[in-house]
Amino acid sequence: MQKIQTAATLAAAEQRRSRFGGIVIIAILLLSTAGFALSGVGFGSNGSNDGQDDGPVYNGQYWVYNLAGQQYSFTNSASEVDFSAVSNLQKNLADFSGRQVYIDSDNTAALQEILINLGRHVQRISEACYGECDRDLPEKTCESGPMIVVRTSEQQSVREEQNCVFIDGDLRTVDVFLYKILGLNYPYP
Repeated sequence: MQKIQTAATLAAAEQRRSRFGGIVIIAILLLSTAGFALSGVGFGSNGSNDGQDDGPVYNGQYWVYNLAGQQYSFTNSASEVDFSAVSNLQKNLADFSGRQVYIDSDNTAALQEILINLGRHVQRISEACYGECDRDLPEKTCESGPMIVVRTSEQQSVREEQNCVFIDGDLRTVDVFLYKILGLNYPYP
């Protein structure tokens, strides 16, 4: 049998439980905030994000660059790609910024890398076919607006024609195109 408790002892017990619960919740909030602040957000060794180019940091999957407060992720580092493939490319980020950009790619990883890095600068990115195709996508030409056409090839090259950029190669070629467009670690003037 339980002892009969007065209203005062029940109220005191309830107040103790409420205080204890409040202290636990506040402790969790403080510790999680401190943990997040000390973690460095996982991208830099010092956790700073002052808008300066901190150089590349490999996070186990991507090379992450921090430039002007923006983070860009690449499968290949700038030292692993051949910049001669884009030495004649005249396009820059301004040619894509704020505009509808179409992409025709037979490489899903290349499509994702372009979406991740250019997506924040353009109005919208949509998949489309360059010319006629069997896929259920709209068919576009270079007159339709900025278009990036990616084809898997042994030969690495990037060329432009009107509003189109044709990327022949693999993911390294897509990365070197993005490095050039974004102005990250680009060795040529």
